[in-house]
Amino acid sequence: MIAHNCIFLSTFVILTVDYFMIIESTNNKVSPSYYINQAFSVSYVNIVNNLITYNEREIKLSEKEITTLTTPVRTYNDTKGLDMGFDKFEKKLQDLKCTCSLIVKPKLAYLSNILEGLQSGGAIEVAKDKLTVLKEEAGLMVLTFQMGQVKAGKWFWSYYLKIAAIVEYESNKNFFGQTVFGEEELQSGIADFIKYCKDNKYLPKNRAESSGSAWKNSNVPVNMFQELRGAAATAIAYDAMKNISIEGLYLKPLWDEHELLFGQITGSVVEWGPAIRRHAAEVDKTDEYIADRQWISKPFGHLSYHKLIKQIVTTRAYVYLWVMFVIFREKMPPNMDENRFNTFYTQSINIINTVMEFMSHTDNFFYDTVTEYHWTRPENTSLGNLIARVSRKAKDALVELNGRNSNGSDWISVDVYDELSNDNMMMEFLKEFFDYFKNLKAKLGPYCYVLAMNLLSEGD
Repeated sequence: MIAHNCIFLSTFVILTVDYFMIIESTNNKVSPSYYINQAFSVSYVNIVNNLITYNEREIKLSEKEITTLTTPVRTYNDTKGLDMGFDKFEKKLQDLKCTCSLIVKPKLAYLSNILEGLQSGGAIEVAKDKLTVLKEEAGLMVLTFQMGQVKAGKWFWSYYLKIAAIVEYESNKNFFGQTVFGEEELQSGIADFIKYCKDNKYLPKNRAESSGSAWKNSNVPVNMFQELRGAAATAIAYDAMKNISIEGLYLKPLWDEHELLFGQITGSVVEWGPAIRRHAAEVDKTDEYIADRQWISKPFGHLSYHKLIKQIVTTRAYVYLWVMFVIFREKMPPNMDENRFNTFYTQSINIINTVMEFMSHTDNFFYDTVTEYHWTRPENTSLGNLIARVSRKAKDALVELNGRNSNGSDWISVDVYDELSNDNMMMEFLKEFFDYFKNLKAKLGPYCYVLAMNLLSEGD
């Protein structure tokens, strides 16, 4: 479990210069609202840097650039040369995406032949070992791009899911369409992208990928998958990924978790009624989608349940933050002993680190908010301003979930005075905050939520 947690923490918040502006303040610090508290892990950057591609102009990061990518930004000086390092790393990821696409394309015909053989009465045992290897390779490609928080392209997920379906052929044999490998997002998407790669000189224009020579007569795929299998980060991640069921990727473990999704939050009163009804309707649709194996031919055909769960989890995170900030405003020294206050503050930062695992890396509001809280500390921060911003965000999120309230009132009220009147109650609230996200992770299992949300982002 520790290893899985390390994957989450090392890959969750990724620095990309498009996500933030750098502001030099009078005390030579990056403005808290634009501070990013984690960079790429060293292991991940080394994995990407060591992978050989079909590009005739190798993209290789220098030691200085690796340091830039793996060092969190803490002061203004840390930002110097940042854009150049990240631009180059983005090009390397794009280069990998091009090579992986070229690897995948000729294998579609191979998989079609396997499927035709099975449909003609062939035994799955004949192809099982090869399919298992192809599934692992597909999963490793998905994970490599997911760890870089970049959109890989729908075809990588589609490719992975179709292989998973063939591996379980006996259960799925009545659900394969005539053109399971002919869907647009797989065939046209990958073909159009390979053309882009050639036009932009990531791939040589004279490479005839349709003949299969691009992967049969080259050591590039062999070396790539040896590297990915041998790297701890990707190997551990795939070990978790291969144990996630298709139902898990479509978040079935949460279908009946009403208390986990809609339970009340101490210090607040939230009306979840409309969201509960939405959830019930989405569960029915998702259940039908999985039962009919629609994910085999249309893996992105139904992601509205993913979007709803993301909305619910994000809303709960903002409500918890709102209550927590109100508590800290009331408990700041001299209302509380400074040592006791510091204990609560340290615990709150630990909780925020856990919450990060469930927040989109593109949710700039969340990172702006918690960064300001983290780096300026409550006693130096305008908590009133933070509370106003977070409360508005929570209310807007509830409107998005529930719709407009017919009586014009908000769907939420916060009052910490009775329920959180002493130190013990305050610590119980922080435990509740932490336990919610711990229990969410436990219910889904390692890496499931991250990959399900990655599936959603690819489908957007």
